[in-house]
Amino acid sequence: MTTGTHILAGVAVALYFKLPIFPAVFGSVFPDVDLKKGFPKKRTLFNSHRGITHHVAIPVILTFMLFFFKDVIPSVIFRDVLSFSLGYASHLLLDSLTPLGVPVGFSYRQRFSFKLLKSGKLSEIIVALLLLIFLAGIFKKESITLESFFGRDNISFLMNMLK
Repeated sequence: MTTGTHILAGVAVALYFKLPIFPAVFGSVFPDVDLKKGFPKKRTLFNSHRGITHHVAIPVILTFMLFFFKDVIPSVIFRDVLSFSLGYASHLLLDSLTPLGVPVGFSYRQRFSFKLLKSGKLSEIIVALLLLIFLAGIFKKESITLESFFGRDNISFLMNMLK
């Protein structure tokens, strides 16, 4: 999937669950930090694109830890990390639609894929258009503000820092 489609999915997830948009978008593109030019001859979970940063266990573990510690972390952090985790999961869901899929085991070759579409092809454009239609429906029902982008508590925090 391309970055634009991942960003659309991050925005859609955040708005659907009424979470701040920025952390979800950051989470939706974060798995691609492993993107690099060229591929090594022997791919492992730790030296290739769609390796460890694309492992399905990461958002699951992050969300589990978040709920385990929810009573000791501030609600604003809980909400932002949840938004990030859901954005991250949206990235993995989209990548699982492609033939390469996402890793599910302990080696690069253990992968899960629906094999429904290819990145950058017509099928991805259709997915992006469906996400845009979904977002248009949300925009029609709700107004998007600076608070919905960053979260009200984060805006207050930033304003207090500037004083």
